[in-house]
Amino acid sequence: MPLLGKVAKRLYRLYKLARFAKAKRKAREQAAGLYLQSNVTLKSLANAIIDSLGSSITPQEKLWVDRIELLRRELESSQTEILIVDYGAGSTGLNPTDEEMYQGRVVTRTIGDMCRDSSQPYFWSLLLFKLVREFRPSVCLELGTALGISASYQAAAAKLNQLGKIVTLEGSESLASLARQHFRRLGLDNISVIVGRFQDTLDKVLNEYVPIDYAFIDGHHDEKATLAYFQQVYPFLSERALLVFDDISWSSGMKRAWSAIETDKRVKISLDLLSHGICIIDSSIDTKQNFRIPIA
Repeated sequence: MPLLGKVAKRLYRLYKLARFAKAKRKAREQAAGLYLQSNVTLKSLANAIIDSLGSSITPQEKLWVDRIELLRRELESSQTEILIVDYGAGSTGLNPTDEEMYQGRVVTRTIGDMCRDSSQPYFWSLLLFKLVREFRPSVCLELGTALGISASYQAAAAKLNQLGKIVTLEGSESLASLARQHFRRLGLDNISVIVGRFQDTLDKVLNEYVPIDYAFIDGHHDEKATLAYFQQVYPFLSERALLVFDDISWSSGMKRAWSAIETDKRVKISLDLLSHGICIIDSSIDTKQNFRIPIA
């Protein structure tokens, strides 16, 4: 690459880093505003967001984070191909029917591509970790295991809490098998992996693990499916529960789904983070509050 091109590329990278740093500072300032609220739950949310934005972790937490991120780097560099049955909505341009999603699509992916495309990035993984640390749930539900990066973060947080177990649902047997290997390697024995279509497995899991204190909905990215999961999970939630939704701005349909969820009267506190949405279900809270802290 000519010297001028290298300089331009370097300057562009610095520009992007500067913009990201500015966006993080603004998000921290907005999150700090949650401390002004009298609600203890909002203070816990603020702690999780601010710690994640600043990558503020204790030495004990760092041991887990470093091990999981080492695994992530290894997976991202892998060129091994695997066959995956995908029951999700695919890309934003596919628009599959309900029947097509139920039947699934068999696709061939490298593990590296799968990890980069489907695993939660470091910041969002750390936020899930911090949310589990702050709210100390006893039962955590995840829809969408993939290679197990986000489940590992949540399970590691539960380990540090010395409280809680994770049940994660995955549609593809090949991904579930790899995820189990990764959990064993990390020494995470507090995770159960359930394989099958969410439509076929979720009801049984909910009945077995009730009450659910925490749920991370990540794996379908479809308007009707996301709303259906919210309605299906809600009756099995504990009196004070935390719900996290991924890709709430992924498509117009997902935006509509999030709008319906955050305005639902049963959701006492909602927090729109642009790509992720957080909901608090708490019968002791009288006043409904909606917040927005866009994190790019």
